[in-house]
Amino acid sequence: MSTSTRVLKSSFFLLAIQVVQRSLGIVSTLILARLLTPEHFGIVALVTIALQFFELLVETGNQQYIIQKDSIEDADLNTAWSMDVAIKTSMAIIVIGCSPLMASYFDTPELTTALAVAALALPIRALKTPGMMMLAREINYQPVFRLTLWQKGASFITVITIALIHPSHWAIIIGTLVSAVIMAVGSYKVHSYRPSWTLVHLRTQWRFSQWLLARGIVGFTRSQIDNLMVSKFFGTIQLGGYNLVREVSLLPALTAIIPMSQPLLAAIAENKHDPEILTYRIRLSLALMITILTPVTTFMMLYPELIIAVLLGEKWGTYAPLLRPFGLFFFTFCLFSLISDAIIAQGKVQALFLFDVASTLIIIGTLVLAGTGAMDTMAWTRGWLAVLTTIVLLLLLNKWAPFNLLRLGWLCLPGLVSCLAAGWLATSIQLTHLPALAELLIRGTAFIFSVSAFVTLFAGCLLKDSEEWVQVRSLIQRIRR
Repeated sequence: MSTSTRVLKSSFFLLAIQVVQRSLGIVSTLILARLLTPEHFGIVALVTIALQFFELLVETGNQQYIIQKDSIEDADLNTAWSMDVAIKTSMAIIVIGCSPLMASYFDTPELTTALAVAALALPIRALKTPGMMMLAREINYQPVFRLTLWQKGASFITVITIALIHPSHWAIIIGTLVSAVIMAVGSYKVHSYRPSWTLVHLRTQWRFSQWLLARGIVGFTRSQIDNLMVSKFFGTIQLGGYNLVREVSLLPALTAIIPMSQPLLAAIAENKHDPEILTYRIRLSLALMITILTPVTTFMMLYPELIIAVLLGEKWGTYAPLLRPFGLFFFTFCLFSLISDAIIAQGKVQALFLFDVASTLIIIGTLVLAGTGAMDTMAWTRGWLAVLTTIVLLLLLNKWAPFNLLRLGWLCLPGLVSCLAAGWLATSIQLTHLPALAELLIRGTAFIFSVSAFVTLFAGCLLKDSEEWVQVRSLIQRIRR
């Protein structure tokens, strides 16, 4: 089976995994949005931010190391597993000990017990077999899909049951623990590899992982700094609305787009020593990503009030306009991730880390100087800063692996023109006195079908002789058979 076919099939499995995960997650969010107030969601946001920080703080990057390595032996897998278990267990102990201090810092007493219990998920997740990394290296996600069905199903039932009985952050925390246990135990059912304790390749893996670990800390700061500043300057209630709308904007990214792009890292790394194939795959990947992102972003920025009313309810309408700047954040969130993966696949982890440090300092400084006057100003400033940093990173990628920016722009042109045409068509539909859900379905259906038709038409006319369009058509035909 060719690499392109494996990537495409794995993308569909990853899409299925995320559809299961995010569909259940969306239902949970919608239920909680109707049970909790913005103030409650502000507390949940603080818990989530703290947990995400510690999760990133102990990210060893072992999967990226295993994927990009030319050849793998048992000692590599066992060292990666041992490092993960040791580091995440140590971090869990530190979190449990420091949880009272963090609760005092955030002036939220509920964080003490919540963080201590949630920290247990770190070592539990680390216990899963390193054979799961081999599945990613082999671009084989079918076994992972089966395990995910069990994992997310049990977690969903746990979260919903607790949320209905006693709506609070405990529903999410206990659900996370259940999910971690099922993933750890189930991984040994879907892959036969059994790890053993060794740190024989510790120094080699740490040299690779230390930059990813440092980059994770910097990346977390960049992604969450606006949330922390909203909490500081506008209060917990405003943080609840701001963070929830931002989560809604990222649902398409976390549900489908980023998971579908994960196999591209393995495909790019597979040919990193062949400049011609490498640049071709980077250009094709970027073109496909931008073509997918553009219509989602367009629709999000056209109908923020409608989307928020349907997903969260009318009481969140005050925060709906924030979805427009978060549309920019969504677009760059996905594109930045793909560009970063392409750079990591070439082994330039240190250079990427230095870029992250510089861009994070610029973002923090700009937000402090220009974004603290009003919450919508904060959101728009953050959105345009994300656009700027993504453009600079794209230029750096083109410098290290010249993929022809003009050709990339030409490949993306059909998608852009199609979105303009579909947006005009969807907004021209006159709908009055319809429920929000019905209006969203009608406009969304019209937009999706018109974008699909226009993209097919324009791409067929403008790109019909291009190598990229020929390959896309060929892959689609293979999947249909």
